[in-house]
Amino acid sequence: MGHLPEREVCHMRRHIDFDKIGITDDVMFCTVLSNSEDCREFLQRILGIEIEEIVVVGTQVSMKSNFHAKGVRLDVYAKDKKGNAYDIEMQTTKMRELPLRSRYYHSEMDSYQIAAGEKYGNLKHSIVIFVCNFDLFAKNRSVYTFESICCEDTEIHLQDKRKTIFININGSREGVPKELAHLLDYLKTKTPTDGFTERLEQRVLEIRRDTEWRDDYMTLEMKMDEKYEQGLEEGIAKGIELGIGQGLRIQIHKKLEKGKSISQIADECEESEDVIWKIVRENGWKV
Repeated sequence: MGHLPEREVCHMRRHIDFDKIGITDDVMFCTVLSNSEDCREFLQRILGIEIEEIVVVGTQVSMKSNFHAKGVRLDVYAKDKKGNAYDIEMQTTKMRELPLRSRYYHSEMDSYQIAAGEKYGNLKHSIVIFVCNFDLFAKNRSVYTFESICCEDTEIHLQDKRKTIFININGSREGVPKELAHLLDYLKTKTPTDGFTERLEQRVLEIRRDTEWRDDYMTLEMKMDEKYEQGLEEGIAKGIELGIGQGLRIQIHKKLEKGKSISQIADECEESEDVIWKIVRENGWKV
């Protein structure tokens, strides 16, 4: 019996226990919130406001996902009746650059909202929400909300209509509204405690049983593996290239110290004299 390529063997051995996939899995999270009504209720609890209507513009979760230069992005993009935009992302990996990612998301949302030549006054509110299973700021808060304010006078708000919220599902519930506490507890324990969280959990169970969703999930996992392997291979190749270059520089320097000529060094290193001269000049060595 012939052998399968190593990559195929790797994917065939991969086993996903779908019964253990819960709401905090980023793919599951996006799928659940693709339902406009669930997304609206989720946002209302996070923001503490009434939202008349929500339209989920898109979730980057299916196999039609954006595999762009920054990798697979799994988030929910929605708009309300007034045109305000919301981007929601589940984060289970602690990354210090999340604040910078929020900056990128806000810029991207602005570009969606306003076409070239239009007035900036047409821009609506943009709200980026990261739901995290870690405390990025280590203050044990459940909610961290950021807006632009004047450093010299914190009573002055820039009013640029941008807001970034970091949710810490493990934070203290002190001062947290009851409905939001129910949601955060569900995200933390996977156990529903009110009508809305029971509805979310029911959606999770339904989605788990969907064979098409399972196929999509596995395909996405494979594509993510392939991108990781590709990056690893490119990194190794670059490392080898840098290592070879460093080794050649060391050889040239040692031979120069021994008083050898450029032509002798080129011959012994099996390189052209032009290459040797280039390395010598780059390093400022005297010949």
